[in-house]
Amino acid sequence: MVHSILLAVSMLLLTAWLHLTVLRWISNGMTIIPLRPNNRIFAVMILLYALHFAEIAIYAAAFAAGQYLLGLGAFSGEVMATPLDYLYFSSVSYTSLGIGDIFPTGHLRFLTGVEALNGLLLIAWSASFLFSMMNQLWEWQPCAEPVKRDTER
Repeated sequence: MVHSILLAVSMLLLTAWLHLTVLRWISNGMTIIPLRPNNRIFAVMILLYALHFAEIAIYAAAFAAGQYLLGLGAFSGEVMATPLDYLYFSSVSYTSLGIGDIFPTGHLRFLTGVEALNGLLLIAWSASFLFSMMNQLWEWQPCAEPVKRDTER
């Protein structure tokens, strides 16, 4: 049980640190790259997608290590035979989709719950970052006023 808690806390800290580091680079270091606002937003979207995929891959590695190296549990349902299977399970957990064709047993269940909460927070963090960035970069045009009829005066 202690190993599963340490693994979960390690994953939380690692992915939060990675997320913070990349968002800091996007907001500070990426400013030296000359891009139009639309292209910058598109580039940030791609970077955020890659960041989330990297975090999913980190959790997938943690599931494999938890199963084979630490003996924290196993998986039931569909067969977990390849690294892509771990990536699939991790992405389903990270996004809180929870399809249920593969499910963990033993203390790997705890790591799954932690990944779901962590993924929810990191996705929300990315969404709020992107929203804030779009508010700064996009020029919003004022809305047209409706034409008043003579009867409305």
